[in-house]
Amino acid sequence: MNRILKSYMLFSFLAGVLLSCQKNSAPNATVGTPAQTSNNIAYGTDALQKLDVFLPANRTDSTTKSIILIHGGAWSSGDKSDFGSFTDSIKNRLPGYAVFNINYRLSAGGTTNLFPTQENDVKAAVEFIYSKRNDYKISDKFVLLGASAGAHLALLQAYKYSSPVNIK
Repeated sequence: MNRILKSYMLFSFLAGVLLSCQKNSAPNATVGTPAQTSNNIAYGTDALQKLDVFLPANRTDSTTKSIILIHGGAWSSGDKSDFGSFTDSIKNRLPGYAVFNINYRLSAGGTTNLFPTQENDVKAAVEFIYSKRNDYKISDKFVLLGASAGAHLALLQAYKYSSPVNIK
């Protein structure tokens, strides 16, 4: 089985698991809080450290969970835009969740942005989102979802770090 097919199967399985979850109602939502979308928000000093933010309407810092999307591409290609249509699907299926779609610095030619740059970028993005949770009106409940290299980076983050948030 080739690598692309394996990556597709892993992504499909993870997407199916995530999207099959029942959505939670948000009884303590801040009524009237509008949905908000912001693109290319810097979470670091490098021009490649950007994320897109999709905040649901009527969110609250006690019940609004967050999904952080991490694209694949063998750490040397890919972009957050790869999840464009998937982001819309998540927002429709899980309307009470905040969605963050991140880019990370790509390894280029084996000479720049070598590992653990990508791992550090995911950690920096999680820390940035966590630090903004009061501004965004989101809880400290995070889900990491990635495809291929993004799935590997999500697992590294979840298993390696318990601060600022313990990914379960």
